Amino acid sequence: MTGRGDVPHASGPPCADGLVRERLVRRLDGVLSARLGLVVAPHGTGKTTLLAHWAARRPEPLVWHRMEPADAQPERLLAGLAAEFASLLRSPEPRSTAELASLAARAGRPLCLLLDDVHVVAGTPSETELERLLLLSPPNVHVVVAGRRAPSFNLARPEFSTAALVDGDDLRFRVHEAHALFRDVYGRRLEPSQVLDLVRTTDGWAAGLHLFHLHTMQRSPVERGRAACGAGPDYARGYLRQHVTADLSARETETLQVASLFDVVTPRYCDALLGVPGAASPVLHELWRRSLLIDDIVEGGLRMPAVLRRYVADELRATTDHDHYASLLGRAVALLERDGALANALGLLAADGRWADACGLLERSGAAAYAPGTCTWAARLPSASSADEPRFQLAGARRAFDDGRFAAAGAAACRALSCTEDSAFAAIAMDLRDRAAAWCRAGGAARQDVNSRSESPLRAAVRDDPAAVVRSLGPDPRDEELLAAGIAQLLAGDRRAALPLLHRCAQRLDRDRLSALAAQLLLSLFEAEEENAVTDPSIAELEAVQRRARSGGFSWLARLTDGMLAALSGNGSGAELAEAVVRDCERRGDDWGAALLQAVTVLAGAQGGGCPEDAAAVLAGRFRCLDAEVLAAWATSLTTGPARAGDLPPAAPALTGGESASPGGPAVVVACFGGLTVRLGGVPLDLAGVRPRARSVLRLLALHAGRPVHRDRLADTLWAELDGSRALHNLQVGISALRAVLYAQGGGEDGKTIVREGDSYVLFPGPGSWFDLAEFDRFLHEAEAARRRGDRAREETALQGAVELYAGDVLPEEGSAEWLVDVRDRYRLRAAQAAGALARVRRSLNRREAAVAAATRSVEINPWSDDSWRLLIELLRDSGQLAEAERTRHRYRDMLHSLGIDSGPG
Repeated sequence: MTGRGDVPHASGPPCADGLVRERLVRRLDGVLSARLGLVVAPHGTGKTTLLAHWAARRPEPLVWHRMEPADAQPERLLAGLAAEFASLLRSPEPRSTAELASLAARAGRPLCLLLDDVHVVAGTPSETELERLLLLSPPNVHVVVAGRRAPSFNLARPEFSTAALVDGDDLRFRVHEAHALFRDVYGRRLEPSQVLDLVRTTDGWAAGLHLFHLHTMQRSPVERGRAACGAGPDYARGYLRQHVTADLSARETETLQVASLFDVVTPRYCDALLGVPGAASPVLHELWRRSLLIDDIVEGGLRMPAVLRRYVADELRATTDHDHYASLLGRAVALLERDGALANALGLLAADGRWADACGLLERSGAAAYAPGTCTWAARLPSASSADEPRFQLAGARRAFDDGRFAAAGAAACRALSCTEDSAFAAIAMDLRDRAAAWCRAGGAARQDVNSRSESPLRAAVRDDPAAVVRSLGPDPRDEELLAAGIAQLLAGDRRAALPLLHRCAQRLDRDRLSALAAQLLLSLFEAEEENAVTDPSIAELEAVQRRARSGGFSWLARLTDGMLAALSGNGSGAELAEAVVRDCERRGDDWGAALLQAVTVLAGAQGGGCPEDAAAVLAGRFRCLDAEVLAAWATSLTTGPARAGDLPPAAPALTGGESASPGGPAVVVACFGGLTVRLGGVPLDLAGVRPRARSVLRLLALHAGRPVHRDRLADTLWAELDGSRALHNLQVGISALRAVLYAQGGGEDGKTIVREGDSYVLFPGPGSWFDLAEFDRFLHEAEAARRRGDRAREETALQGAVELYAGDVLPEEGSAEWLVDVRDRYRLRAAQAAGALARVRRSLNRREAAVAAATRSVEINPWSDDSWRLLIELLRDSGQLAEAERTRHRYRDMLHSLGIDSGPG
């Protein structure tokens, strides 16, 4: 492998085998705009494979150095790096760290240094010398450090503040990746449902998947499928013992075993079981550095990866004296009960078969023991123990409810009621029975019975009248009604009003986890996020919901996000995997999960165009069976227009008699590309008499058209030199001036095209409004959806629409205003990329002249893009325009020289 300029690698990466995971390769690309990249994860998670795949994509010269124990001596490490850099750059070997950094600086071009297995030198003088090398290295040197623990570098330094990070959670195989791994790399295809089971039981651990493959590669497909459904840690025990826990000290091993008893690991818990106050904290920190414990962002402590925890817990049970183990377990349960961590406490008792103790804990804890997400342990209940014990029956009902199996939950709650005369217990059982009945398939007498009871606002919203629910909850719903209010607003067609409610609900993770996670899931689908992120923010949000739902005991929500991640993955097998989750929901009796996931798959398959009538009819039928007429009507409306995951079709509010939230103003046309243009009812807005700062207010609102902008942000952005009260006063004067102009020119009653919402202002779209930035985003969204489907013609049309919309920089009249620079640069970059993508699509369609025109436009938009210049030169040569290709190459070279970059010989 060679780098740019045909310079050979002095120390090349290993062969890049395995599945190339694009999301991780793109994540590491972030190091090219930073000084440092970190890949920190336990053994067997695929760190070296990722580095090899990334290195294989890079055109820059690079050095790959894999640490060995001898590198703990700084002079040995420096000698190795010096020899590799000298060979790469054809220079004499540097004799010190400073000379090595200086040599890299003289290269005058980007260099990549990849350091693998850095944990080998952790805590040695060599680690200190590495940090010094990083600090001395010039900006053209980009360093990627990989190891089982984070290096002790001071990451708070400004030089490292933008470090690109890939951790163990990032390296977990997602379902569609595991599916591709077995199909394309191992050549042993698993059924989608089997892949789902395998990823759930291995937690997506790369080594676990590989060990499962080795363990089953000689088996028949049927045997392999059965093994996937029941995969435990057994086949990985030898690997874990030899490679993960072998080098632990006795003290570290004991602490890790004690930690395996807790869902959330804290020093206090471990100290209590070890019997030595203060002893656990430094050991836990070391285990965390080795990635054997990872941060639990939700609970604020640490947790152990699932496969490792099962293995360590089994080892603790097998190697510990029975009485001592019973003592540890008893003390752990007492600690957890005292802290209210009942799910963890009951889980320990259930795993050890201590059903009498579990029953006692249930009796002492009352309603708290049956709180949402608390009863996952009930999956272990043997039928003999639960048949006549009402507390176990009720725990089974709660588990079924949290799994989306409402019919089973209602039946189990009824059985619990029939076995008790305890009024307090009966009240808990009746409440769960009624909640389950409200969401069951309803028809005939059962439907009338459900309707006769007091119904939750959320159920009413999906049944027949979301607008009425919106009115009943009022403008400021109570905390416990935020989710219902947000969903009702969505179903009534007012996404703008729904999003703030869902944001408030998502913040209540510590008080109402289920509602908060559901709100977060909805936000990931319906909220427009930054388009230019390294990773898709909606996917990241869904992955966070999936992890938290699974750890929190909400298996129906975790299963739903499994399917959504597959459907939205853009992977060829995504639809197949999502359908497997739908079938899994049906098999379990989770009718709502099947219907909601089917809706997501329909939207994902119909992005940018109408939905096929048969698919819409099936989906509508699912919702009608669930007595969800609003959603059924929405599904039917999908055949009439474009379907997008972030939008509900406009038919939804009309179905229910919901009132439009529009203030009734005229259609607003806002264009920001090439300068602000605002038209009201087709007439250009005349701002000649408006002061410059007030015009800037309008431009800032136009940049966020349809979305509220807080008054403090407006004031701080445009009147930063004034104190808070004077800045707000000037803002109010500016808003009033704008409203006066809008009113005079037909901008709605009282000029309220600019609307105040609480402490925010919004440029409000009336019916038929149009914003060029939103339209540009829509075109790119449609192009991406078409690319995933392989629809080249639609992709070309969408990309052409985006490129034609880009009439120049966003709001150039604002100059280099700090609040605008990033947005302007982002749209310029995306427009140039869209033109380049258009050129490539046209080339694939054998439309060479049109491809050259698109590539030329890409260079015009962003003349500093290497990719755009190279693509144009390549297309010119392919089309036989050799003289023009040569002239373009000289222009490219002149551009590089203007930036002070040596373009190399010729």
